[in-house]
Formats: sequence, structure tokens, C-alpha cells
Amino acid sequence: VARLFLEIREPLQFQVRDHSSIARAQAALGEKGYQEVNQLIVKQAVRFGFAKLETLSSDTTVQEPSIGYPHEAGILRGVAQRIERAAQKLAKKGIEGSAQVVGKTKEVLKKVKHYYLFAKGEEGKEQALREVVRQSEEMLAAAQELAAQVGSKKDQVIASAVKKIEAMKKFGEELIPQIEYWLETGKVAVGKLLHPGITEARAIVKNKSGKKSEFGVKWLINRLWGGYVFGEVVAGHSSEGAMPLVALAAYRKIFGEEATPEMMVYDRGGDEIKARDGLEKEGVKKIGIQPKGKKPWSIVEADQAEAMSHRGQTEGVIGSLKSKKYEFQQGRQRSNESLKAAGQRSILGLNLNNLVRDLSGK
Repeated sequence: VARLFLEIREPLQFQVRDHSSIARAQAALGEKGYQEVNQLIVKQAVRFGFAKLETLSSDTTVQEPSIGYPHEAGILRGVAQRIERAAQKLAKKGIEGSAQVVGKTKEVLKKVKHYYLFAKGEEGKEQALREVVRQSEEMLAAAQELAAQVGSKKDQVIASAVKKIEAMKKFGEELIPQIEYWLETGKVAVGKLLHPGITEARAIVKNKSGKKSEFGVKWLINRLWGGYVFGEVVAGHSSEGAMPLVALAAYRKIFGEEATPEMMVYDRGGDEIKARDGLEKEGVKKIGIQPKGKKPWSIVEADQAEAMSHRGQTEGVIGSLKSKKYEFQQGRQRSNESLKAAGQRSILGLNLNNLVRDLSGK
């Protein structure tokens, strides 16, 4: 419209992309694509002198997607819904036995509805949940039998449906024992699954003030002097004491196998002998890991103040990532791939803003 009223008739050199094109491009980039672009930006910032390699400050955080409270019945409902959609696709392709699996999923959904609406009291809810579990086991067995019957087909729709059924079968085999453990002991199993789509999400104990646990994917965030950031997903049950060495490995993936920061900073969670000895062996001169209890620092007082300053700035960067501006968390992603890609996209957005800020200031 602007070109029409301005009477600009020359052919366009490029097109402004619409939302659909942008969404397809983002999906094509994925987690690895965003990560590689981000590494280019960080390297460029170092080349311009906006970031310095002498100091590396790291910390873990949890990327929490926008999901409901992970109650057992609700998680099993999600499994049933996914198997139902997959079985319906197979039914449309004329695969025998698909209708029976759809019927099994509807039974599970019916039991879950009964659990939420009509089960009263602790004993009544426990009994209703056991019934949901029993029905779910039958559904998973029928679905696995259907997938085995179909086997490998060249049809893309059939292959996708079978893959989804097999994924839900694997998920259910891990989830149901966790639910049974909770029913027997009243304790949540270690590494509790939270969502049938985001299978890497876990309940991660943080013991923060007013927030004992966080539900999502655990990230290791690394910050260079200058505010530039890179990060990656780590296992939800991974030890904090191992993270300083993981951070050093991530640093070297970007800047070379021989690259070593002069100072590495981490909170007291990383204060373990193995981490300190490992960093010292790798050539890190100043180990700015905050000591536990009343143990002394391993660096001089001036460096201690610098380390605490970097710790605070790293916390600030994580807070920025989790703001609405960068949408690191509370997104509506429903798969491991899209969730991790959203995290890398947020980090890239922060670094691009930093780069533009520094370029304009320069």
C-alpha cells in the first residue's frame, strides 16, 4: 500500500515476511540453528571488544513452560489424548484395530473426568486414580499391539501415528511406576515426568523462598564479561557440583579446545573438591566458586568482590531472559524440540540487543 501511494514502481529486492513464513523459518532453524547463530554473535562481540573471555560466570535455571499443575490423572489424560489422535489417523487410513484403541482412550478420559468431578476424600481419590492407572495400562497395551501390527509403512501419516504411539508407550512405561510409587509411599519419585509432550521436563527441587520446586527443563546459563550469554539444556537430575566443568566445556566448544578463562564464577552449589580440582587442572587461575559454610575463598579479597559482582550480574541476565520481553519461559511449546529452541531464541534475542546497544554506543 505504501509503495502504491508513493508511486514506487521498481521491483522489490526483498520481501517482508508474514507470520507464517517467520514461523516456518523458526521451525527450520530449531535449537541447533539458533545456537549456532548465537555463537556467531558472541564471537563477533568478542572480536569487537564488547565481550571479554577472561571471566566466565555460570548458573543453572529452570525453563518453565506454561503447563497445568502436573497431577497424575492429568498427565495420563494427556497420554490418552495423544494416542487417541494417532489412532484416529490410522482409522482414517483403514487400519484394522484402530477403533478399538480409540475406544480404550475414551475409557481413560471418562475415568479421569470421574476422578476430577466425583471422587471425594483421600480414599476415594486414591481408588479413582488406581482405576485410571489400570485403564491406562490396558490402553497402552492395546496401542502397542496396534503399532506392532501396522509395522513400518512408507505412508507418512501412518508412520507419524505409529511413532507417536510408540513414544507414548515408552512414556507410560516410565510414568506408571512413578505413580504407583507415589500411591504406595506418598512420596514423589525422583525425576518425576510432568508432560507427555515435553518428556524432558522434570520436577526440579530448588528450595527457593516460597517455591520449593520448579517444573520444567534445566538450563546452564553462561555469561561473559560484557553481558553476552550462551547456554544449553542439562539433565534435570544433574549435580550442581558438576556444572563448573560443564560450563568450561561449553566455553571451549565456542572458543576452541585450548581456550581457558582466567576466572570462573559459580555459586556455592558448585563448591565441590572434584569441581575445584578439575578447574585447576584445566588451567583456570582464579576459581571464584562461593564456598559453603565458613570455608575460606580460594581467591584474594579483591577477586572475591569481583566474583560476587559477576554472580549478581548473572542472576540479572537470567531475570532478563525470564521477562516477557524475551519469553524464555511460560511459553506454550508442547515438545522438547520447540521448548529448547524457544530457550535458544531468547538467548539470541538478548545477545542481539546487547550487540546493537554496544554498536550504537561505539
